[in-house]
Amino acid sequence: MKWVVTVLLLLNILMLAYFNLSQSPKNAHVSLEPLHPEKIKLLTQKEVEALPGSSQSEALAAQEPKVDMTPVVYSCYEWGNFSADNLPKARNILTKFSVESTVRQEVGKESVRYWVYIPRLSSLQAAQTKMEELRALGVTESLIMQDTQWKNAISLGVFKDEQLANKLLEELKNRGVRSAVKGVRNGESSRASLLIQHVSPEIASEIEKLKPDFAGSELKPVTCQ
Repeated sequence: MKWVVTVLLLLNILMLAYFNLSQSPKNAHVSLEPLHPEKIKLLTQKEVEALPGSSQSEALAAQEPKVDMTPVVYSCYEWGNFSADNLPKARNILTKFSVESTVRQEVGKESVRYWVYIPRLSSLQAAQTKMEELRALGVTESLIMQDTQWKNAISLGVFKDEQLANKLLEELKNRGVRSAVKGVRNGESSRASLLIQHVSPEIASEIEKLKPDFAGSELKPVTCQ
C-alpha cells in the first residue's frame, strides 16, 4: 500500500506545479536594450537649420518688423523775417520744439519788403467771407491781419524781391482776384530772423507749415556754424 500513497503524493505535487505555472503573468518582463553612448551625436548649427520646421522659423523671423537704423541728419536754418511783435511768438514755437535759436537783427534797406495784400475790410466777418472767396479761386496762402494799422486786411505774400511780388500779383489777377494790390512795408526800423541749429527733418517740416501764421516768413537752409 505504501507505493500507492507515494504515487498519489507525486501526482498531487505535479498537479500543484502545473496550476502554479498556468497562473504566472502572461506578459513576461522585457529587458530594455542598453544605450550606446558612442552613437550619440551633437548636431552642428547647419544641421539644426536643415531640420524640418527650421524654414518656418525663418519665415516668422522674416515677418518681424525691421528697425530703421539710419541716423537722423540734422541741419541748420534761418527762419524769418519777423516784426518786433511776431519775433517772441516765433521763439516760443521753437521752444516748444525744444530747438534753441539765435536772433539775427536786420536794419536799414534790408528791412524793406514788398507786400501783396487786399486792403482793410469793414469787419472781421467781411474778411472771413473774402478768405472763403479766395479759397474757392484756388488761393490757399492768405492771412487776416490783426495789427491795428492793418486790421482785417488780408496778406497774400511778402517778398524781398519786388519781381516776385509782381509775379504773385499777376497770378492772382489771372485767378480772378481783382482787389489785390502791392505795397512796400518798411515802417519798422529793423526786422529780425532766427538762426536755428540741429534741426531734424521732421521739425523743419513742422516749421514750414507755420508760414501762413507769419506773413512773409521763410525757412531756408544755412551753413551750420
